[in-house]
Amino acid sequence: MKNLWTVIKKELKRFFTDKRMLAALILPGVIVYILYSIMGNVMQSTMEGKDHEYVIRVENRPNDPRFLAIETLIADPEVGFKKVTFLDETPEDFEAMIAEKKLDLYVVYNTDFLAKYNANDPNDPPVVTFHYDESVIPSLNAYSTYAGLLNASLQTYVAVPVNHSAEGGIDTTIIKGLLPFLLITFIFTGAMAVAPESIAGEKERGTIATLLVTPVKRSTLALGKVTALSIVALVSAASSFLGVMLSLPKMMGSELSLATFTAGTYLAIFAVLIVSMLVFIVLNSIISAYAKSIKEASGLAAPLMMVIMAVGVTTMFGSAATNNALYLIPIYNSVNILLSLFGGEFLVVPFILTTLSNLLLTAGGVYLLTVMFSNEKIMFRK
Repeated sequence: MKNLWTVIKKELKRFFTDKRMLAALILPGVIVYILYSIMGNVMQSTMEGKDHEYVIRVENRPNDPRFLAIETLIADPEVGFKKVTFLDETPEDFEAMIAEKKLDLYVVYNTDFLAKYNANDPNDPPVVTFHYDESVIPSLNAYSTYAGLLNASLQTYVAVPVNHSAEGGIDTTIIKGLLPFLLITFIFTGAMAVAPESIAGEKERGTIATLLVTPVKRSTLALGKVTALSIVALVSAASSFLGVMLSLPKMMGSELSLATFTAGTYLAIFAVLIVSMLVFIVLNSIISAYAKSIKEASGLAAPLMMVIMAVGVTTMFGSAATNNALYLIPIYNSVNILLSLFGGEFLVVPFILTTLSNLLLTAGGVYLLTVMFSNEKIMFRK
């Protein structure tokens, strides 16, 4: 029993006195807490549509205080939304405006709605038609809020909801918002799996010294490492990507058809994945070049993974950024451009900015890796 207790104390002391090991034990819980907190806040904000500017058109609104009160309540942040615009005229092509997300809700009352309501004839009830897009959260919010307020004000009427969505329901929208997060996470974990083994692993085994004394230029060595690691990591990411994409139709039923994407969309997605992979490989290679062992490299990469997952979560339930300057921010730009591509939009300027900024960061990372390979204090630090 004494020997058993000695072994237990020795192992516990080894784990709880090692700062990196202790961080590895505690960090997963911290990451889960932070990610779930961010996810909850983003989901709540998106579902409530707090930052969206709603556009609503009401046709043939009855001349009655109850109907005017509904619009007043919708414009009240405590009941409805902070930013609401009621159009004075009906758009010529309201269906196109709903499809382009320029109109959230189009409400059409029968011209004799109030007269029929007052007549209270069950065989000839008043009718109101709601035109909206179920796959767009703000449009769905506008419809449910207006319909709820109308239902609370009136008793006998017929509501006819007309869903103009071409992509299925809100669950399909959420799944498409989830795809960029999954892809970016898969790509980073693939990069995180191979880079420490290739660079920190060689330092740990002592074989990096042999490689550095060869006549190969440090820049060639750095570029070769990044290219080879990118290919290996891309295979891992492609496997995960195919698994997710092939399982989505089964998970969502017939509502989600990836065949609706054009060849150009697939090429754009592939290009974004490639440049994102290069960024992740470079970042993990720099960390691995600094680390003394695979264990240290994995520990140093964990906070970076937390940041990347947090960025993916923040865009999961929203729409792609509209400010082009934001597409100069690595990682954030990749998630947003993927979000727009899966949503059926190809944003030319953001796509170019995303590609160029990620390639520039990769080039800068390769240069930094070259400098690190040339620095013996970094490569052979104790």
